[in-house]
Amino acid sequence: MQHLKEFLTRIQTFNLRVIKQEVVDASDFNKIKRQQGNAYDITRETNYYDSFSYKSELRVLKDMALIDLLTLEEGLMSLQLEQLQKVLERIKLLWKNWHSHHSEWLQDYKDDYIFSIDLDKLFIVHNLQSSSSDIGITGAFVEDLADSIKLREKFLRELIRDIELRLNPPKPKITYEEFRKANGFPVEGNENDRLSDEDQTNAEPNKSAIRYPTFAAGMSSQFYEVLKDYFVTEDHVKLKKLLLNDQTSESPLIFRGNGNQLADAFKQLYDANLIVGCQQADLEKWLAPKFLYLSPKGKTSEFTEGYLNDLISTNMRPCKSPILKIEQKEDKFLILPVPRNKK
Repeated sequence: MQHLKEFLTRIQTFNLRVIKQEVVDASDFNKIKRQQGNAYDITRETNYYDSFSYKSELRVLKDMALIDLLTLEEGLMSLQLEQLQKVLERIKLLWKNWHSHHSEWLQDYKDDYIFSIDLDKLFIVHNLQSSSSDIGITGAFVEDLADSIKLREKFLRELIRDIELRLNPPKPKITYEEFRKANGFPVEGNENDRLSDEDQTNAEPNKSAIRYPTFAAGMSSQFYEVLKDYFVTEDHVKLKKLLLNDQTSESPLIFRGNGNQLADAFKQLYDANLIVGCQQADLEKWLAPKFLYLSPKGKTSEFTEGYLNDLISTNMRPCKSPILKIEQKEDKFLILPVPRNKK
C-alpha cells in the first residue's frame, strides 16, 4: 500500500515558498502603498506552474494508489474507501473556510489568513511561519491556493469513484428473453407481446435514474440571454445548446467572470424552483465539468464539486457581485441582468 500512502501524503501536504513580491507597506494605514517584501507562494503546486509537474505527479500517484487498492478484498477495500471519504470531508471543510475568508476585490489579506482558514489544522503545511513574521498574503496566493486544492480534490474524487465502481459495478443490460423470464412471462412469446427497446430499457430492474438540471418552461432561454454576455461570441451556440437541450460541448465553456458569480446564478434559479429534476449535489456534479472561469490572474480555472458545494448548497456567503436577479410578476418569473460592479 506504499503508493496509496504516498498519494494521501502528497494531497494532504502543502509546500509553501517565501519569495519577494509586491505587498502592502505595513506602515501604510490606508493600505495603498506597495513595496517589495516577503510573501507566500504556492504556484508550483497548481495547474499553472511552468513545468506542470505537480498535476502529472498527482495523476501518476493516483493511478498507482488505485493499483494498490484493487489488490485488496472487498472488505478491506471498503475500509480504505471510508478513509478516503474522510480526507474528502476535510477538503470540503477547507473550501468552506476558504469561501468564508475570500474577497472578490482584495489584493492582500491579513497575515494570519492561513491560520484563519485552518489550513494548518486540517493538513500538513511546510514552511509556515507565525502570523507575526511579517510574511504577506497576496490575492494571487489565495487564488493559487484554491487552484492547488482543486487539483487535490479532483484526483481524490477520481480515486474514490474508481473504487466505488469496483465495489458496485453497473448492472449489465438484460436480454429480451432474460427480461421475460425474470418477470414471469413465457420465454417463447408472441411477437405482439414484445416490448420496444425503449420500454425494455425503462423496465430494467433496479435501473438507476440519472438526475440533471431541468429548467422550468421558458427559463432556459431567459437564462441564456443573461448569461451569453459572459462568453465569447464563438461559444454562444454551444452555450445555448447546453442550456436548452443539455447538449454538452467537447470542451468546457469559459465563463468570463468570477467563479462564484456563475455558481450564484445557478443557485438563484435552483432556489427559486426554476431548475428542477435534480438535487443540489446533482447540480454541482453536472456544472463542474462543463465550465471554466477566469481567475483574477487572467488564467482559466476549473470548477470542482467541492468548490461549488459551499457556494450552491449553503447560504453562508451570498455573492457580492451577482450577474442576475429573479423577479416575479403575477404568475411569471423574469430573469434580469444586474449591472457589473465597477472596481
